[in-house]
Amino acid sequence: MSPSERGRRAAGLDGLRGLAALSVVCFHVWLYRFPDPTHVERRGVLDYVLSDFRHGLLLFFVLSGFLLYRGFARAALRGDGFVDLRQYLRRRVARVVPAYYLAMLGTFVLLWGAGGTPGVRLPAHQGDLVLFLFFAQNYSSHTVLTFNPVTWTLCLEVLFYALLPVFGMAAYRWSRGLARRQAIALLGLLGSGLAWNAGVFLLGGNLVAAKALPAYLPYFALGMLVALWVESRGARLGGCATLGLALLGLLAVVGNALWHSGGGASALPLLGATLQDLFAGIGFAALVGAVAAGRGAAASWTRFRPLAALGLVSYGVYLWHLPLMLFGARLHLLPGAFVPRLAVVLLPALAAGTASWLFVERPLLAAASRRAARSRGRSARSRIGGALDARAAP
Repeated sequence: MSPSERGRRAAGLDGLRGLAALSVVCFHVWLYRFPDPTHVERRGVLDYVLSDFRHGLLLFFVLSGFLLYRGFARAALRGDGFVDLRQYLRRRVARVVPAYYLAMLGTFVLLWGAGGTPGVRLPAHQGDLVLFLFFAQNYSSHTVLTFNPVTWTLCLEVLFYALLPVFGMAAYRWSRGLARRQAIALLGLLGSGLAWNAGVFLLGGNLVAAKALPAYLPYFALGMLVALWVESRGARLGGCATLGLALLGLLAVVGNALWHSGGGASALPLLGATLQDLFAGIGFAALVGAVAAGRGAAASWTRFRPLAALGLVSYGVYLWHLPLMLFGARLHLLPGAFVPRLAVVLLPALAAGTASWLFVERPLLAAASRRAARSRGRSARSRIGGALDARAAP
């Protein structure tokens, strides 16, 4: 693949990130219009549509599985060397941790002491904030979905980042060169997540169990399966196949929403609790596959510059939009109507996300890349020196 083609496909995936971020912002702008966001009543078509914008979170999970597993899938298929784990970990830390800590500090400044503001949920004790330092807020009923509620997903992402090399190493040893074995392992990962959800329902599990990584493994696994498909097949779809795959994905997402809103999940509670939003996850996986491997308008629309630019700064937008919105509510600055409210929330969130990217995320990622390049250079010089020494030996 040429550098220009890689750049276009990267821009397309950034566009999907931007779509996911915009979806989440729209959902929260709608959700936090209610005095109690944990108890909402959908009264019209717009309420039903906007309530399903929560699925943007699932697109983030599918994208994480796809983007991070590609290197591990490639290594296992080729069998000629494993992923550089130091580089992998350095980039994950640089990408996630500093911007997260900065957003947590900003959330404290904006919201601490605002417990009476509708929508603001703070930990009962200031000491509980320690859990947020270690991405552990999901593991206590006192902190899950409090403070900056969106960070519950960061707990899942960080644990996934930590466990992915373990799974990648197992795949490397067990399925070296065999895509079918990798696919079986990934389907097992997906199945274990569904089994967890069934167990949570049958055992009456609480919110902590429902927000644990196993409950969301199916979405990560779907992204990983797409990564395996792209790497094993060298997948390059034609325009018609790309359009078909994208339409299939859209139908799956819409079908998932209709199944839940139409009462299908509540009519079959065990099945609904087990599957959760699996069909939406399948739809997003199809969309990621179409953008990553396809061509034509069905793949290129995600490269629309404003959407791709939003994807580039989406992590900061995600971290900052809710505390900024709740701060606006604290000062009674938010309009009541959805569209002007969205504009008032989105503009400062974009500014904060852009600043986070320009001054925190991008410089630290560049530093991690430079360090990796120096390490590769030293390693290459060491190998050359060793080879010369061996030739010179009597």
